[in-house]
Amino acid sequence: MLTAATIKHLNQLQQKKYRAEFKEFIVEGVKGVKEAIESDAEIIIIIIDGKLRDEPEFLELVKMASAHEIAFDFCSRADIGEIKTTDTFPGVLAVVSSADIGLDEIARGTIIALDGLKDPGNLGTIIRTADWFGVSRLILGEDTVDPYNPKVVRSTMGSIFRVDIFESVDLAHSLDWLKKKYGYRVIALTMDGAPLPPSIDYRTADKIILLFGSESHGISPKLEKIIDSRYTIRGNSQAESLNVAVAAGITLSRIK
Repeated sequence: MLTAATIKHLNQLQQKKYRAEFKEFIVEGVKGVKEAIESDAEIIIIIIDGKLRDEPEFLELVKMASAHEIAFDFCSRADIGEIKTTDTFPGVLAVVSSADIGLDEIARGTIIALDGLKDPGNLGTIIRTADWFGVSRLILGEDTVDPYNPKVVRSTMGSIFRVDIFESVDLAHSLDWLKKKYGYRVIALTMDGAPLPPSIDYRTADKIILLFGSESHGISPKLEKIIDSRYTIRGNSQAESLNVAVAAGITLSRIK
């Protein structure tokens, strides 16, 4: 059984203010926990449903944790009833330290910048899609959903451990700084840009920031002056707009 203090801490990590205070977050599910172990992330503890301890996939997790000298514990059904998760208890969860990434560390390769995204599923999908296309740098604007929100983490399917994320307190200043210091260009996906070409040959692809706005309001006016180029994804229907995660995936697929 888990201690009352452990259960309290797990439940605290469901809230952004405590994730920021402790610099920790929760990873749920077998795949996510395996990815955390294999990524060499700093794992504080792994907690497994005691009823599942003899199941092959959970036995494997215990072996992996032991091999990496990671603490683990088993929880009872009573514990599970007190632990808050995004859905039903996933069988296993881990408490992981969040990485402290500086803006200088982000300044390598293509960067995705997100302005005001609110939906955890969209952010998680963008992180996963970026990982798929080999883009491992993200900058999140001040009004964007917390990347360590459990729903975001779960929807990344482990990709959060392969993508560096910088949480900016002033996105306009951060992007302007990257432009001036490292020569980045800001490419924005908007509703009024030039048509996105079928294939985009960026010979300076390591100096590009792809900027996506919020689901409902697009890109903030304060970012307009730092945008170098605008593109839009043209459709063939009367749908008002394209989901931002889908737009990010299409854009990333065009960069050659």
